[in-house]
Amino acid sequence: MRTALSFTLLLILTSMSTLAGVHADAPSDGSTVIITADETWNETMTMDGNLIVSSGSTLTITSDVTIGTDSTILVEQGATLKLTGSLLGEELDSGLAVFNSTQLNLNFGDLAESGQLRIDFDQMISTSAVFNMTIGDQTVDAAGKDHIFIDVSLNGSNLIADFHIYYAFEIQIISIQALHSGSGASPTLSASQLNHTDGSLIWNSASFTLNIQGMLNVNSATIYGANISCNDECEIQSSILTGSAPINVEDGASIVVNSSSILGSRTDEDIIVHDLAEITYTDNQGTGGYTDGWIRLLSQRQIQTNAPKITVNHPGIGYANTELNNHTDSNGLIDIGGSEWKRIVEWVDGNGIYHSEEGELTLTLSTAWGDFSTTIPAPQTPTAVVNIPLPYIEVVSIDAEDTTAEVNKKIGAMVTVRNTGDAAATVNIWCYVGDNLTETTALTTTLMPAEEKVLPVSWWANTDGAQILNCRTLIPNVLQSIASNVTNVEGGNSQEVGWYIGEETEDKPYVVYAILVVIIVLASTLFARNANKKIEASDVEEHFEEEQQEEDTEELEDSTVWKVVDESNEEDED
Repeated sequence: MRTALSFTLLLILTSMSTLAGVHADAPSDGSTVIITADETWNETMTMDGNLIVSSGSTLTITSDVTIGTDSTILVEQGATLKLTGSLLGEELDSGLAVFNSTQLNLNFGDLAESGQLRIDFDQMISTSAVFNMTIGDQTVDAAGKDHIFIDVSLNGSNLIADFHIYYAFEIQIISIQALHSGSGASPTLSASQLNHTDGSLIWNSASFTLNIQGMLNVNSATIYGANISCNDECEIQSSILTGSAPINVEDGASIVVNSSSILGSRTDEDIIVHDLAEITYTDNQGTGGYTDGWIRLLSQRQIQTNAPKITVNHPGIGYANTELNNHTDSNGLIDIGGSEWKRIVEWVDGNGIYHSEEGELTLTLSTAWGDFSTTIPAPQTPTAVVNIPLPYIEVVSIDAEDTTAEVNKKIGAMVTVRNTGDAAATVNIWCYVGDNLTETTALTTTLMPAEEKVLPVSWWANTDGAQILNCRTLIPNVLQSIASNVTNVEGGNSQEVGWYIGEETEDKPYVVYAILVVIIVLASTLFARNANKKIEASDVEEHFEEEQQEEDTEELEDSTVWKVVDESNEEDED
């Protein structure tokens, strides 16, 4: 029994030992190989197909692996790829973008006394372009051509090539070949081998894909022609990556790049850090020129505010320092991202200098209550919440001076209002009975944050019965959709007041009639006095006229007597 048990254990151990020693070869002929246990590749090999490092396993490569075009390496989440050797793509599509300031330093060795250089471009250059290349005293016009020849000395001396370019589109040199009549070969330099200043090495396509869902550890290694994406943790130490940029570091992932060279990018950056991914970038050499060392690119720039129709002014946004004015939509949302340049919020340029967006946002809401605004640094996140300070106007209570009142007569009340919001506001308060606007004196007041006021109001009613006065803040149209956020929309209520109709006119108190009688008597007395004065004045005038008539009669009689006497005297004289 003991012997059988020992034999069984031996078989199990032997089986486990065999499984542990299983070695997976690199895929070939487009096949797929899955690594399911820890494994080390330490021999030079060629790979053509798909390699999967499954979760829980680690593949260590210490040798040189040449990888066929369109092959893939997938490191699953929970798996690790350690590289101290080389991953070398077979076919690379790269070019050196040249500009007016670009200079090439070429040396093909001692091939012959004289010869020619053939320069191949990535496209046919327009005949309208200015594109001249000069080496020594030889200048060649490349307009209208996709390659040119230029006479040079090939005796081992250095050749300095300068460019005079005026053209709107990017032109790349694909390769330069030395042609001669000697017995040796005619060497060719690819774009990645050209020694240049102020040019930009660009990889137009990658040879293979390196998809890191788990962990990548590259130390003193070489990666050539890879399309690299990092979705978890990537670390690159003292290594050379050529034609393997940009490295995409996805949101939630992290990358450490230290003392390494990343040369030749398919875009304008060596590393693209997406959204909130983390990067540590220390003492590295990048592609340089117009290619940034790394950028942080946001997938979007949406800002949620607390009101619609807010004017948003945002100067200094993104890589291009853009300034725009816009408004929040009906939901208070605004997107300040737009183009990719507006979504690049920080970067290290081709000279290794760090930059960060200095944009800010000024949000302003104009209402009948006043203007409410705030200014903040532009959020450097895909989404953000930015609230402007708003008031909160609350009608707290209404205290009527009595519980009964006569119809068509006023009754006083005290309305208590307060502002528990974050901004001052000048508001109108309207009062209602039920849903109907009622007649009161106007209520307009300005309230600072945390301020409370008691406002007097007069109330008239034209119908009798029990009524309750309700006063509410008049809400501007622009705030209607968020009314409950700026006021207590139900307002405040008074106690119940009973309105009654007063007594009719015949039942009025006698004091009213007494006053009327007094007024009539006084008016009659004044009228009589004025009439008597007029009569007396008329009598005096008649008496005066009679006396005047008597005097006139006496004068007439006297004159007649004297006339008769005179006539008598004249007759006597005759």
